[in-house]
Amino acid sequence: MKELSACTILLVDDTETNIDVLVAALKDDYKLWAALDGESALEYALAHHPDLVLLDIMMPGMDGYEVCRRLRYDPATRDIPIVFLTAMDETEHKTAGFEAGAVDYITKPFEILEVKARVKTHLLLKLALEEHRRNEDKFRYLSEHDDLTGLHNTRYLYQALENHLQAAKARGRPVAVIFMDIDKFKRTVDAHGHLNGSRVIAEVAATIQAGLAEPAFGVAYAGDEFVIVLPGLTKAQGVARAEDIRRRIAETEYLREKNLSIRLSASFGVAAYPEDAAEIDDLLGRADQALFQVKARGRNAVAAWEAGGLTALTLGHGAL
Repeated sequence: MKELSACTILLVDDTETNIDVLVAALKDDYKLWAALDGESALEYALAHHPDLVLLDIMMPGMDGYEVCRRLRYDPATRDIPIVFLTAMDETEHKTAGFEAGAVDYITKPFEILEVKARVKTHLLLKLALEEHRRNEDKFRYLSEHDDLTGLHNTRYLYQALENHLQAAKARGRPVAVIFMDIDKFKRTVDAHGHLNGSRVIAEVAATIQAGLAEPAFGVAYAGDEFVIVLPGLTKAQGVARAEDIRRRIAETEYLREKNLSIRLSASFGVAAYPEDAAEIDDLLGRADQALFQVKARGRNAVAAWEAGGLTALTLGHGAL
């Protein structure tokens, strides 16, 4: 989490004496910027996104209420805590400040200990909220992605593929699915160890990702097996995409940073909605069956599932 001492506070007051008091109270603990009018305060806040704004209400030109409303309106600044500085202690003024979007107020003349306490409280709250959001994003990412490869995981596969199939059914569009695995991967592990085997899988995943563009996505399915979902692509287009990825893998030297330069090949099975299946399990199952046909007849090739379980096999260069 960000340190308090790294936080930036924007001080806004049209009376320089008030600015001087605030600077003297806060300069040893935070980074400070000052503005003497609403327009300058708004310009700075929109450009630099301070961690906290101490904002005078009554200023010539644009008053504090308007500055606050504009900061709240902009998505880039709406979460910056704003504390009003005011000599007006009536309930109606406090209410107007909260309605404009302020989180607190400090009355003039300033009590230095109160200023320090309120500033620290609101900065700690802001930092805690930011940390919470980062953790939420991290947990959300981990719930949908594979740690090793950065590709999506099987949980995401079934959720997202169901959504894509429903959308495809509604719009009359195809969805192609590819099952693939790395050929004779056990030999790589036996020759170079499990750790390097994991590194190879991660690098192959990067090769797969390089051959995809949204809404297509790759999935780390199991070990050296992957699934690729291609919304909007027909089976023929899915075969072409699989062939492109097969070629990329065959042309890549893996673990070059480890001075190993491993060459690999991979095999692919392709099926598509609505031509081959209408439900997730059937669609994935038929792509898997097509892959099985490749593995039964050789390697380094792409096969498309056909009715009756037959496959049209497109052999890659060097296929066995």
